[in-house]
Amino acid sequence: MKKYLFLVLITLLLFPPLTYSETSYVLDKIIITVRSQPGLDYKILYRLGSDEKIDVLRTEGSWSLISSKDNPTGWVMTRFLTKETPKAIKIAALEKRVTTQAEKIEALEKERTTLKQGKAELAEAVSNLTIDNQNLKEEPYRVIMLLAGSGIFLMGCIVTLILQKTGRKKRNKLSF
Repeated sequence: MKKYLFLVLITLLLFPPLTYSETSYVLDKIIITVRSQPGLDYKILYRLGSDEKIDVLRTEGSWSLISSKDNPTGWVMTRFLTKETPKAIKIAALEKRVTTQAEKIEALEKERTTLKQGKAELAEAVSNLTIDNQNLKEEPYRVIMLLAGSGIFLMGCIVTLILQKTGRKKRNKLSF
């Protein structure tokens, strides 16, 4: 029995029980209070959320006098302020850039497709013009051959006329 108990204890020690866990994240959002005077004992004028843009007018110790867009001036703890642009604003700007770049890429793809079609049309036009050029190069040869043939035909006609004229005269002289 002790042997079995020992084996169970060893098994439990070697293989700890599985526990259920859920992944969570820490929020990067805070709300700070804006007070009428520097100190925790003074009246809260309003609250500011994360990523709100403010102007620091002056700093006294651990408190800063601020002004914001639609609110009166007030005091906040300096440790809650940073000169660095918040990550949420940076991310929003980057997402906007990504969207803009995606739109540009889409427009360039359309332009590329249009240019490819234009290139194909131009290639076909060049091919047709090359064929026309070849035909035009052969055309003078055809004209020369036509003129040569016409010249030969004309010479034949002239020779025939001359022979007919001379042949009639000879017949008349030879007949009794």
